[in-house]
Amino acid sequence: MLSKKHSNQLKVTHNLNLEKETFLQINQQSLAELLTFIDFADTQLTIGFVAVNFAEDRNTLIEILDNHPRCLDIQFEILNFAAPNLRFLRDEIIRDLKEIHLDADKKLVLIVIGLEKSIGLSGEYPPVLQDLNFVRDAFTNSVPHPILIFLPDHALMRLAKYAPDFWAWRKGVFYFQTVQSTQDLAIEKTIESERILGSLDLAERQERIDLLERLLMEESTDIRTRITILQELGAAYRSIAEAEKSEYFLLKALKLTEEDENLAGIKASVLHELGDTYHDLGEWDKAIALFNQSLEITEHIDDVQGKAVTLYELAGIYANKGDVDKAIALYNQSLEITERIGDVHSKAATLHDLAGIYADKGDVDKAIALYNQSLEINERIGNFQTKAAILSNLGILYANKGEVDEAIALYNQSLEITQRIGNVQGKAATLSNLGILYANKGEVDEAIALYNQSLEIKERIGDVQGKAATLHNLAGIYANKGEVDEAIALFNLSLEINERIGNVQGKANTLRWLGHLAEQQGEYTKAISYLQPALEILQRLKSPDAESVSASLDRIIRNS
Repeated sequence: MLSKKHSNQLKVTHNLNLEKETFLQINQQSLAELLTFIDFADTQLTIGFVAVNFAEDRNTLIEILDNHPRCLDIQFEILNFAAPNLRFLRDEIIRDLKEIHLDADKKLVLIVIGLEKSIGLSGEYPPVLQDLNFVRDAFTNSVPHPILIFLPDHALMRLAKYAPDFWAWRKGVFYFQTVQSTQDLAIEKTIESERILGSLDLAERQERIDLLERLLMEESTDIRTRITILQELGAAYRSIAEAEKSEYFLLKALKLTEEDENLAGIKASVLHELGDTYHDLGEWDKAIALFNQSLEITEHIDDVQGKAVTLYELAGIYANKGDVDKAIALYNQSLEITERIGDVHSKAATLHDLAGIYADKGDVDKAIALYNQSLEINERIGNFQTKAAILSNLGILYANKGEVDEAIALYNQSLEITQRIGNVQGKAATLSNLGILYANKGEVDEAIALYNQSLEIKERIGDVQGKAATLHNLAGIYANKGEVDEAIALFNLSLEINERIGNVQGKANTLRWLGHLAEQQGEYTKAISYLQPALEILQRLKSPDAESVSASLDRIIRNS
């Protein structure tokens, strides 16, 4: 009798063989045409394109070719060019060709994979395709071998559109259908996954994005599934701070929802996600308009839970705009609904954010009372992640009250929970808060050490917005130490990230600091060049900080 281990291995092998058989069955004609192309391809440049949407099917096909009786005299070499910033494909192929040991008795056929990463899904004239079109004629002598370029459908269409001269040299295009089990597995790992985006590290998020983009190419998906895929892509790109890509996919999802009035609930959800994206971009008026559209739909279809969530999000935007009374009113509307329908999770979240508003108003006792109400609910329902966040926020309040030892104790409780439950993002935030506390105590070296621990985690998990904030805080410490050059270098790193991800609030805060440092050094022209755009952003956001920046600008202009 086989051991359980060997039984499992046989089962896996059987499943793999079954998938290969299925792939062969549904792609017999395409495979026959591809084999004929390989047979007749001369030992010179001959370009063939292979359209296959999923890496699993691509790998299956390459394995089939490599082991096929008709390919015994073929030397296949796989060249993987998956760098998103790839520009000069020909140069990369030439470099890799130098490392290939040629078998004199076999015909070399190059298999190029991964090119879809640099081709992308959106935007005009990707650099790699511009160059490919430009250097087409140089391929003849520099790459004198047959080439099979494996691409998913969308990348193939973009290549045909943006590198038409190179596309014109194709000798064959071979389309392969996706095995249903491959598509099902991709759906299971993405839109049906129980793992939320926040629990994934950067590599896992990028893997999810890759699978979603490949799923999007499948024509067999129905409209609801396509909208879900587009919405998931929007959320996934937002989670890695690529707001423009998030906007692109969510707008496509929104357009699809308008084709059928029965999709009103889904439309409300897409509008909500799009509102979150514009919120991240600092385009608060756009975000408010979208949330209000979502709110109107949720009221029309009597989706009370959706209404409560949208009121909650609107409250957050008004709080950021400094319209505190409006924010409190919206939070209370949301709170009334969550209490009425018994949604304790949302009630706890709303109490938590209300506490934050009262804390910002300086009503510390009210804030502590609301945080404790939220803390009691989260302890009761076993929501340790939010419990850790509340303990951290309570730590901030006690620190502001001057009760430093109590604050440190609360932070350490929060840190213990985040470490125990594996919440690395929460751990990074708490380390950062501890860094602030030790900086305020004057224990600068301890603060720097804590910030650097936080920074290491944020870099590892791909939290670019958090990384920018931590670099900003580190820069502030070095500025206060009088190490201005180090401070400026760190502020510029933070600024570069905030500009790249579209975090205009963070950009304005960093520009303010750079302006003040330039003023201290007597570099008034440079100070104005920092403070002027900071003022424009803050005025656009209707931030109360605009007034102090305007005063600084006036002072510097008078002195210069």
